[in-house]
Amino acid sequence: MARRRIENRTDAPIAAARVVRVVTALTIASFVAFCAPTRKSDDSRSDARCEVGPVQSLGPLVNSDAFDGSPTVSADETELVFTSERQGQRDLFVSSRPDKEAAWSTPSNLGAPIDDPNAGDFSLRLSADGKALYFASTRSGGFGKADMYVATRASRQHPWGPAVNLGPRLNTEAFEAFPTPSADGTTLYFNRSTAFDSQDSDIWMTTRAGPGAQWSVPQRLPTGINSDRAEFSPSLSTDGNTLFFASDRGGAIDVWVSTREDQSQEWGMPQRLGADVNVAGGMTLAPFISDDRRSLYFMSARPPAGAPGPCTPGTCFGRVDLYVARVNCGESARRLSFMR
Repeated sequence: MARRRIENRTDAPIAAARVVRVVTALTIASFVAFCAPTRKSDDSRSDARCEVGPVQSLGPLVNSDAFDGSPTVSADETELVFTSERQGQRDLFVSSRPDKEAAWSTPSNLGAPIDDPNAGDFSLRLSADGKALYFASTRSGGFGKADMYVATRASRQHPWGPAVNLGPRLNTEAFEAFPTPSADGTTLYFNRSTAFDSQDSDIWMTTRAGPGAQWSVPQRLPTGINSDRAEFSPSLSTDGNTLFFASDRGGAIDVWVSTREDQSQEWGMPQRLGADVNVAGGMTLAPFISDDRRSLYFMSARPPAGAPGPCTPGTCFGRVDLYVARVNCGESARRLSFMR
């Protein structure tokens, strides 16, 4: 049976969304997995190649015994913002370090006015300049069960201002999450579904003329990026030509990647990261590609030994941790298949 698509809301409301839980992802040991060139169906398809290197945990201070997810980092990778249930509620936390080779500090709750102690906050994305934090929340006053918000600050040395709802053009009665801005702030990718596990989750895109301008009516990305299964948690490289996202098109929640030569051309056919990343029976999602396109952060969980079935949000939710892998999506990367 074909899944029911969530259509753009213009004249009629979308069917009411169910309350959803943010999904989880897989625990990872060291691996080397490589991205094959994007399959070309015509001259508009990119043949850029990706090479993904060893995975590292973000460490025992960042990762707790509770759910830790949705990592996003500043351009210099010295500020990390993520969501965690370590204090019982799914709140926003921040950690820092003096340089990108150092260990992360003990995280602290972002607190008021950006964090809502009475709601779940998740799906985080820092802007390229570090002055805007996009995220999703179940806080009251929204248009659906989970809406997208943005908070801003004058600089990293200044406090965050209150979160602002992105409005009814982007937020509907459906579930919207992972608002992901382009480097210049004029394009926003996100996912929309009636509920996370309803299989109608797709990746959408909206644009605007410049900062402060109104967002356009969102459009669903074409078939290829989206499939008849769920796609979500997009992450866009700073040059706008590499798109990481999660999908269960292969029967499990895995991370996929698509490339293009430039922003005037179509996205290439997505490829799935290798078996060391997308472990059988596990889940991987919420990829975030760093400003220099060399570090891929993500949330992950693996099934316990002897588990009777694949990892699901219900069985793996409490075991999600944060990780980072080195990545190279340039023409110099070696041409090896990563569809394993």
